[in-house]
Amino acid sequence: MFQRSATGDQHLPRGVVVASYETYDQAQAAVAKVSGAEAEVVGLAIIGNDLKLVERIVGRLTWGKVALQGAMRGLGFGAFIGLVYLLFVPEAIASVLLFPALGLAFGILLGVTSHAMTRRKRDFASVQQVLAARYDVVAPQETAGKAMHIIGQRGGASPAAASSPQQAEQPPAPPLG
Repeated sequence: MFQRSATGDQHLPRGVVVASYETYDQAQAAVAKVSGAEAEVVGLAIIGNDLKLVERIVGRLTWGKVALQGAMRGLGFGAFIGLVYLLFVPEAIASVLLFPALGLAFGILLGVTSHAMTRRKRDFASVQQVLAARYDVVAPQETAGKAMHIIGQRGGASPAAASSPQQAEQPPAPPLG
């Protein structure tokens, strides 16, 4: 069973950075490798650094697309409400058709209205995601050596060994001379 730390989760995990990776999947695989070796995994953490918000444009919003999206949302919501109503009032079989039709109409109306209000500011569809430039696997001081050995970062090959992740993120000092 997963146990939360006694001090709460309102701080960054402290410990030694035992490995750094470019992707979350690589960091997750490293933690799975430690777990697979039946070593202590409580206290391990994956920390995403240098976060970026990426918004990918997936298309232009037209009146037809907005109306269709609203219709589909409304139809789905109306069908759900109709089926729930039918469960509580079995003799109201007409609700199976009435609620989806009402949902369809309201969905189109709401979709077109919201698009009209933001048309010049946002006439495109997009998907947003938060990505990190680097993912550090951090282990408590007591288990860091074993985790490094299992992951394959033996001793001095660790990308950063610090008492806290904040210290590991500091840029190197400029060269002298």
